[in-house]
Amino acid sequence: MQRRSEKPKDLYLQFSPTCASCTVAISAVSLILKFDLTEPVILELATIICNLFAKQSWAVCDGISTQFRDEFFYVFRQLASKNPSEICGILISDCADPTDPSEAGWRVEIPPKPQKIPRKQRIRKPKNWKDVRPLKVLQLTDLHIDFDYAYPAEAACGDPICCHSQTANPVKPAGYWGTVGACDVPYRTVDHMLGHISSTQDVDVLLLTGDFINHADWSYTVEEHLGVLRKLDDLVRRHFPQTPTYWALGNHEGVPVNSFAPHTVHERFWPTWLYKQFRTMGDPRGSYSTEVTRGLRIISLNTGFCEVTNFFLYINQSDPDSSMSWFVQELYQAEQAGEAVFVMAHIPPGDSECLEGWAINYYRVIQRFSDTIRAQFFGHDHLDFFTVFYEDMHNVTSKPISVGYAAPSVTTFENQNPAYRIYDVDPYSSFKILDYTSYSADLNESTKPTEEPKWEKLYSVKKEYGLRDLSPKSWNQLANRIFVDADVKHKFLRNAFRTSTPACDATCSRQLMCNLRMGHHNASLYCPPENLHLLDNRAPKPAYLKELSIEQRTDGWKEGRRRLRIIPFLGIIYHCMEPRLGI
Repeated sequence: MQRRSEKPKDLYLQFSPTCASCTVAISAVSLILKFDLTEPVILELATIICNLFAKQSWAVCDGISTQFRDEFFYVFRQLASKNPSEICGILISDCADPTDPSEAGWRVEIPPKPQKIPRKQRIRKPKNWKDVRPLKVLQLTDLHIDFDYAYPAEAACGDPICCHSQTANPVKPAGYWGTVGACDVPYRTVDHMLGHISSTQDVDVLLLTGDFINHADWSYTVEEHLGVLRKLDDLVRRHFPQTPTYWALGNHEGVPVNSFAPHTVHERFWPTWLYKQFRTMGDPRGSYSTEVTRGLRIISLNTGFCEVTNFFLYINQSDPDSSMSWFVQELYQAEQAGEAVFVMAHIPPGDSECLEGWAINYYRVIQRFSDTIRAQFFGHDHLDFFTVFYEDMHNVTSKPISVGYAAPSVTTFENQNPAYRIYDVDPYSSFKILDYTSYSADLNESTKPTEEPKWEKLYSVKKEYGLRDLSPKSWNQLANRIFVDADVKHKFLRNAFRTSTPACDATCSRQLMCNLRMGHHNASLYCPPENLHLLDNRAPKPAYLKELSIEQRTDGWKEGRRRLRIIPFLGIIYHCMEPRLGI
């Protein structure tokens, strides 16, 4: 693995009064923190500011500060003792390394393509193969099961997550089976959904792409996480006892949230308890590779190592736990064996919560092994969309080479109906994706115990958008149609939120347009130009103007996030204030 020289940064800081002052201040704080009595004072200040300015309850603010105490001070001391200027580079954009402003300067080593690509393993077609149904692959993501969900309860409580406090006269009543709003989904609804799927579908493979814990992240404990994971594992086994099931870690599986310590830090921070629970994850990185059937391999990748608020990564962002190098090795071996590969992970690389260094290297790996990788499966954003990857990541007119599928969430948080997705896979053609269908239930029609959810087909993608096939070329053509055709865009937004009135204004819809091509972070390249619809002489439909947009909820803090990670009380304020859609 290659890493750029640090020398230009040191030279730059010598001539920057702001950065020099910052370095002196960080050094002073580091010296003060050597006295353990200062930690409680800082944390108390953080809690007060969180309550007064972030307008969160004392319980939430105190919980967040307590959750991150050990992790934050450990990372701060490590950075301050090594090079205080690195902290300044994170806090102040002008103090970042001018040759590497996004700290993205590490490059994983990738073997060149062989002159002769090994022949793909193929399953012999039976004589009546046209009558044989495709493989059915079920993807469930972002379940966020809430065992504290209460009914009746208040669904507009003012806290980060609601539907917890029973009340006789709620302003917005919580439904028995769940609530489209700032609430997670109750266990009974997940049980009902899995029962419906198992009784109506012949599922061959089950993928669970992370975030199984509710959004009350200020009160996370290892014991509670283990309890939820074990109950979910039992539930899945009860409904799908014979179905091969594969799990990926989400950022909410960490305790504290987003925390996945690489094995280069002190062992007391290692999430060994979590990796042990996911028994198939024999690899210490929380990732694994396994053969599904002859000719098909699944690689589950831990994207906790790209999470921007995983503080441990700022000690050294370069290929945490060698997970990207391991990813390359697994793909190379699959290529040599003639296997097709499904990649499953939680956070899409172009998401604002994924570090750019990790995203760029991931993109490079996809480019190199695009002939081996049949599909990428993601979750995290809770919305239904896709991302096209290109032969040249800096040129969206270059050849489309791969597609990432972001599946809709099971949780209703925030403001969408629960959903799941089933892919049709051709086992006789190197396991290419033939089609997929998304299913959902309108919980506004299931508010009482006797009104069970009706899980109905939302759409099948080929028919919905008139696709010839699900090749990268077809997806790229669809993205371009969404950019210029108001009718297609309207349909896409409706499907993304699984509701007839999406809580999505013009800024929100534009961010979704960006996601269609954003395999890493370059909004000026991947986002469609403003008023692009005018090129096609089509008037856009009226924008939805309901509540906050996705851009406001998730990307409005994008620039500020880099600066709110290291100073303790600012980092905690950021976490309290962060709108929680898709995290």
